Amino acid sequence: MKTRLASLAIVAAAGLAACGPSKEHARADSATAAAASEQTRLATQLAAQKDSLTRVVLQADEFIMHIDSSISKVKGLPKGKSKSATLDPLAQQIQNRKAVMARVDALVARAQQTASQLARANKDNAALREQLASDSTMIADLNSTIQRQTAMMGTMSTRIDSLTGETVRLGATIADLETQKAKAFYVIGSEDELLKRGVIVREGGANLLIAHPGRTLQISRTADPNEFTAVDQRATNLITMPDSTSRYKVVSRQSLDYAAVTEREKDTFRGNLKIAEPARFWGPSRFLVIVKQ
Repeated sequence: MKTRLASLAIVAAAGLAACGPSKEHARADSATAAAASEQTRLATQLAAQKDSLTRVVLQADEFIMHIDSSISKVKGLPKGKSKSATLDPLAQQIQNRKAVMARVDALVARAQQTASQLARANKDNAALREQLASDSTMIADLNSTIQRQTAMMGTMSTRIDSLTGETVRLGATIADLETQKAKAFYVIGSEDELLKRGVIVREGGANLLIAHPGRTLQISRTADPNEFTAVDQRATNLITMPDSTSRYKVVSRQSLDYAAVTEREKDTFRGNLKIAEPARFWGPSRFLVIVKQ
């Protein structure tokens, strides 16, 4: 008879293992993996965009700063502003270029003034006029180049900001999925109370006219989650029993091997339930049912 009851208990446990929230775990894990993959792709794209922008900035800096180094030797031109600790690298580069453009404009004005003066003083000096014209053209071209690069840097900055915002949104989505995955539920009550609430059912056993020996309590496949108390597996390590002197029994799939209690006898215990290993304790099911004996 004991062998037959043990077999029936194994069959009931196997049936219960087929149900439960394992599909929810699978969907949550799949969604988390997809979101993490998308976040990795965007992070890689963001790094590539930053590397491309850095190369453009470094090349432009090398050319522009070489010209600016020569221009800065001319006395009487505007000086650049000192670096500001509050500006990001792109904003600082744009400010530097504006300072160079101001010196270029001043040099153009001086060159034009000098050309006018020389033209009036010596109209026959054609070679000098040609040199001044060539220098003015070169400076104008440099001014146009700086403006184009500044506009391109603004576009790149906007694209990087967009990618950064998308990465932040994905991070928030992943955090929300992890929170949902970590959510667990428990309920504590007497056998009659939990039967009336539809949380547990009696299954298995012999179907006799008067009694049904061998029947066991199982969590209902249609149990309403609203009948449970929701907790976060990552933060909840202690579940307090209503009566520390009474004996309680775990009828769901969790194992007391991963918890600490004041007194334990198989799947029954006294005292509060301290969860020592949350991942293993909640692994079989997110729904914990405790029946007061």
